[in-house]
Amino acid sequence: MTVPHADQLDARGYSYCCASEPQLPVWFYETQLDEAMSARVLAGGLPEAGWDWRWSHDPEVWHRAPDTGRTWPRQFFGSIPYREGNPHGDVRRVWEPSRLQQLVVLARIAVQGDVSLRERAVGAMEAQFLSWIDANPYLTGAHYVSAMECGLRLIAVCHAFDQVRAWLRQPDRVWPAVVRLVEGHAELIRQRVSLYSSLGNHTIAEATALVYAGVLFPEMPHAAQWRMTGLTLLESESSHQVLEDGGGIEQGVCYLKFISDLYGLVMALLESRGERIPDGVQRACTKSRTFLAAMTDDAGGLASIGDGDGGYALDPALDFSPARQARAPGLTTFEESGYSLLESVGISPARLILDHGPLGMAPCYAHGHADALSVLFRTGGQDILVDSGTFTYSGDPDWRRYFRGTSAHNTVVVDGLDQAVQETAFQWSSPFTSRRVCRAECANGETILIAMHDGYLGRAGVVHWRGIIYRSPGWWAIVDRLTGSGTHEVELNWHLGLTPIPDGNEYVLEGANSRIRLTVEGGMAAVHRGQTAPILGWRSSSYGMKEPVAVLHVTYQGALPHDFVTCLVTRDHDVAERQAAVSSLRKVMYEAQTH
Repeated sequence: MTVPHADQLDARGYSYCCASEPQLPVWFYETQLDEAMSARVLAGGLPEAGWDWRWSHDPEVWHRAPDTGRTWPRQFFGSIPYREGNPHGDVRRVWEPSRLQQLVVLARIAVQGDVSLRERAVGAMEAQFLSWIDANPYLTGAHYVSAMECGLRLIAVCHAFDQVRAWLRQPDRVWPAVVRLVEGHAELIRQRVSLYSSLGNHTIAEATALVYAGVLFPEMPHAAQWRMTGLTLLESESSHQVLEDGGGIEQGVCYLKFISDLYGLVMALLESRGERIPDGVQRACTKSRTFLAAMTDDAGGLASIGDGDGGYALDPALDFSPARQARAPGLTTFEESGYSLLESVGISPARLILDHGPLGMAPCYAHGHADALSVLFRTGGQDILVDSGTFTYSGDPDWRRYFRGTSAHNTVVVDGLDQAVQETAFQWSSPFTSRRVCRAECANGETILIAMHDGYLGRAGVVHWRGIIYRSPGWWAIVDRLTGSGTHEVELNWHLGLTPIPDGNEYVLEGANSRIRLTVEGGMAAVHRGQTAPILGWRSSSYGMKEPVAVLHVTYQGALPHDFVTCLVTRDHDVAERQAAVSSLRKVMYEAQTH
C-alpha cells in the first residue's frame, strides 16, 4: 500500500478533520487529572512513572532503547529482529513512547487548564506528533512491527487531537499527518490482524482501531471494510476473550483490564453516535467489569496475576469500572477462570486469593505464568503475600524465565522444575491441569478451600494439593501436600510485602495497620532477598523495573508424601484449637485425594 506524504494530502475532504465540535465522547476528559502525571507529561515524559524516557527534538529519541541505550534500526520493519535474543533490547520498552498516549494526557491538560497551560500542552502535542511522523516513515522502523502498536497509536491520536481541534497552532500540518497515519495504520492492521494462535489482546486492540478508523473516517476507500472487520472480530472474540464468569482467557488480569477498556471504548464510540452496540461487545464489557471489580483491592489496585506490561487502552485514568461497593465477607469462586476469593471483615479486613486456574490461552499460553495454586494475601491495607510481577518480555532471557516461572510465585517447586515447560519467552509446553476440589463455608464461620494441580505428575510423578482454612477472627492455615513416591527436593516460597522479623520459630510482619505472625512447618526455612545465583527474591512492581523482596524459602528433601503447614495469625488463638483445625483440614484433604 502507498500512502501519500502528509504535504500532498488535503485534510478538508475528511469530516473528522473539518468538524468544529469533538467527534468522540468527552466525559473522559472531565475526570480529575493527577498532578504528578501532568507535571511528568508536560516535562516530556510518559504518563506512568517508571518509564525512563523523555522527548527531545532529536529524531533518534523514538528509536533509542531505554533499557540498553542502543538504537533500533530504521529499516523495513519486516527485517528487524525483535524477539528474545535480539541485539537491541526489550522491544516493549521502545514501543511505549510511540503509542503516543502521552498526547491524550496533554489534551486533557489543555481541556482542563488555563490559557497558558493550554498553549503549552497543545504546543507539546504538535511538536511530539509531527516529530514522530518525520522520524517514522511508513513501514520503516520498529514501530510498524506490531499491528497492535499501530492500533493503539491510531486510537490515541484520534482522541488527542479531537479534543484540542479549536486550539491547534499548525492545523495545516497536523490534520494531513493525522489522515496519513490513520489510513496507513488501518490498512496495515487489516492486512496483518493477529489471528490463529495469536488471538489474544493484540486482536482486540487491532479490531478496535479498525472500528475507529472506519467510523471516524468514512471517506477513506477502505473505511467500510475496516469497520466491518473490526466489529466482526470484536463480536466473534467476545466469548473467547472473556470467559463466562468474566475472567480472561489469557490468565493475565492486567490484560483483561486492557481488553475490557478497549471494548468499553468501542461501546462509548458507537453509543455517542446513536449506533447499535453488538451483543457480544456489551457482554464482554459487563462480565469483565464485574470480575475486575472483584479482583480490585480496597486501595483500588488490581491483583497482579500473570503477565502485565503496564499498558493501557488509552490513558491511565480511563475507568469503566462500576462504582465500588463495600465487599461482603465470605467466599467467592470464579469457576471457569479459576480463582477463589476469601474476604473477612473485622478490625483488620483481609482478602486471600487462590489461583486454581489454567496456565493460559492455548496453544502457546503466552501470557500465563506457572503459578498454579499461588496465593495472594492482603490485610490492614497492606500486601502480605505478593506476586512477583513480570519485569521484561524480550530483554534478558534469564530474568524472563524467572519472573514467569514457579519459583517467583507463592507456591511449591518440585525438583527445581516449573509447573510447565518454558519453550520460549512466550511459549509453554506440558501445561498443567489445575482445579478446585472442595469449598465449604461452615456454620461456625470456618471456611475451607482445597485445590490441586498435576504440573509435576508427568515429569516427577508428583501431585501438589493445597488446602486453606480460615477461622474467624484473623487466622489462616495453608497445608501443602505433595503426593507421589521416591525422594524429591521440594521448596515452598512465600514472597513477602513486609520485612519478616524472626521471633523464635515465627516471623513477625509489622504493617502500619496490622501485625501478623507467620509460621511454617515441614522444612528448613530461610529468608532470601535479591539473590542472583540462582535468581530468587525479586519483585517487579512496574514493567522494566525490579527490586529485591524478602522471600521465606522453605526446603525439604526426602520421601513423599510430605506436608508443609503455614499459619498466618492476626489475632491470638488457642494453640490447641489451631492444631485441631489443621488436623480437620488434613482429613478433608485426604478424603478429597482418595475420591
